Amino acid sequence: MKQKLIMDAVDVHVVTRYSLGHCRRIIRKIKDINHKLKHQKVTVEEVSDYLGLKPEEIRELFQKTG
Repeated sequence: MKQKLIMDAVDVHVVTRYSLGHCRRIIRKIKDINHKLKHQKVTVEEVSDYLGLKPEEIRELFQKTG
């Protein structure tokens, strides 16, 4: 089974259950903190650092949902 590498607003929504608009703001904030451009992707590690979770917890969540 493949591991989750990158995340978008919908993936953050699955993890946090925040609204999609708020999840988009979270993604923008993570990109700003990590000095990324608009077209660059956000990794599971960057999201987990921002949310204070372990990357393994996020990956397990997506492995269960398939």
